Parts: sequence; structure tokens; C-alpha cells
Amino acid sequence: MRPGATLLFLCGVAGAPPGCAHPAEGPAATVVAFGTAIGRGDLRTAYGLTSAEFRRRTPFDAFAAGFKAGGGEPEALGKRMVSEASKVAPRVEIELSLGERFPVLLEEGHWRIDGPVYETWGQGTPRAALRTLVRALDERRYDVVLRLVPNRYRAGLSADKLRSYWEGERKAENGALLARLRAALAAPIAEVGDEAHLPYPPDKEVRLIREGGEWKVEDPDQNQSVTAGEH
Repeated sequence: MRPGATLLFLCGVAGAPPGCAHPAEGPAATVVAFGTAIGRGDLRTAYGLTSAEFRRRTPFDAFAAGFKAGGGEPEALGKRMVSEASKVAPRVEIELSLGERFPVLLEEGHWRIDGPVYETWGQGTPRAALRTLVRALDERRYDVVLRLVPNRYRAGLSADKLRSYWEGERKAENGALLARLRAALAAPIAEVGDEAHLPYPPDKEVRLIREGGEWKVEDPDQNQSVTAGEH
């Protein structure tokens, strides 16, 4: 985390430590203000309480149209936000560079981890399998990479052969592929039944399949045109 970002985080969590010119108000106050605004139909004020990133993505007219189409429900939502905001513990989700996510909960004035952080070489979802592939290649754990290979390709394959492939004559090319996979870890994944696809630039995709309840990587560098031809 950047030093400036660290200071802002401390100002928001700890109240007003030295160096914080103005203590940040708690999330409950913002929820109450937002709920009050939409409860009285003041959508312009409610919109002003959204993040700059949200406002870049969503023009005011689109924001307002959603509420206006809701009949009396927005007013009811506003009342619930006002009445319940102070009773609900603030909760955020942190995402790391390889896409791992874990929840953090404000409890009795302190932020606490509120869920499992570490999953040993996970294959429970397509994204977990891809994340495991990237991490295993980073750490040169070819025994783990071997677990990600579908059964029909496993005959005669070994961790040593995978090492020779990834670190041999094609090392530079494979390094570039790994960098593209790492950059695509947060990209949308299309999952249908026991098959999943994650497209990434310029025209490639990762193809994954599920075997025995675990996701495996059938092809990390497939042309998207191949998939299009199958449908």
C-alpha cells in the first residue's frame, strides 16, 4: 500500500491519529445520509454521495432512472438504510494482486479478518484453478501444475517434463504467456456446466474443465476462434 494511501486508511479506521487533518466519518453516517436522501426523493444529493469512480461509470440520468422506475420501493429502501445502518458492522473485501479476496469486518473499533484467507492450491472454481496455475508457475511448483492437467493428458507426463517445457527453449515465450495470464486473473469467466472460458487480449482464452469436482486447465493459450467454431 502506498504511504499516502496508508495514512488515509489510518485516518478512516483509527478516527484521527496525528497527521490527519480531518477525521473521516464512519460508513454508517454515509449510509444514513444516502438513505435519507433517496427516502425523500432527493436523488441529486444521493448521487453526490457515490464514489467518483461510480459517477464516471454511471451518469446521473441513468442513476435516477433506476430509482424512478422503482415506485415506492426506493423510499422503503431509504428507510431501511437509515434504521439499520448503525446496527450493521462495516465490512469490506480486500483483493490482492493474484485475485485472492478476503473479508475484513469492523468489530469493537478494530478491523478483523472475517473469513478464510489462504486456500492451498485451490481448484474449487475456474478462477481458483487459474490463480493456482499462475502461483505454481511463479513458485516453480510443477508438481502442482501437474495436478491441473486434465486426466486425458496425464499419461507419461511428469513434473520434471513440465519443468523442462516451461524453463527450456520456450522459457521467454512461456514467461510472456504467464504475464498475460497474471494480468487476466480478474477478467470475466464464462462458465457453462463443466467447462469454463476466460478470454484475454488480443484474441486468446484460457479453457478449463471440471473433473471429479476440481477445475483443471485444458489450454491456457487457446485461440478464441477455435471456441467460436465449436458453437
